[in-house]
Amino acid sequence: MTTSRLDWQLEQMGIRQYQLRRPAALHGEVAIVLPDNVRVILLADKAPSFTSPLLQDILRAISLSPEQIYCLTPEQAMMIPEDTRCVFWFMGLSEQLELPVSIAKLPSLTSPSLYELADNPDAKRALWQQICHDEYNFFPHAE
Repeated sequence: MTTSRLDWQLEQMGIRQYQLRRPAALHGEVAIVLPDNVRVILLADKAPSFTSPLLQDILRAISLSPEQIYCLTPEQAMMIPEDTRCVFWFMGLSEQLELPVSIAKLPSLTSPSLYELADNPDAKRALWQQICHDEYNFFPHAE
């Protein structure tokens, strides 16, 4: 790892440097305020179309409306409030995101993009298995 002269000097003086967890906050970005009705945060490079029949079917199957889904890009993920209690749906992301520990422990779904999901029965099955595994998060009154 290459270090600058300043980094080396600080290290020699025993001065500990801190790394910001949310450096974007210094650039004027603020935490995201989620509406109270949001149940799923969908993280994707590009928000899917809520007019897609497949997405409508998925939402209907888990008893959610489009208003209960909040779409964010991976760059916005670090701005999610740490007290958030939603299911996360990672859609079509090639890399695992680094989320705050309190958020990373929450239930999550992982799937390919909606376009890829539409033509892949195995991916649909895998998504449905994830939904069934965490069904109490979608159907809190189910027994």
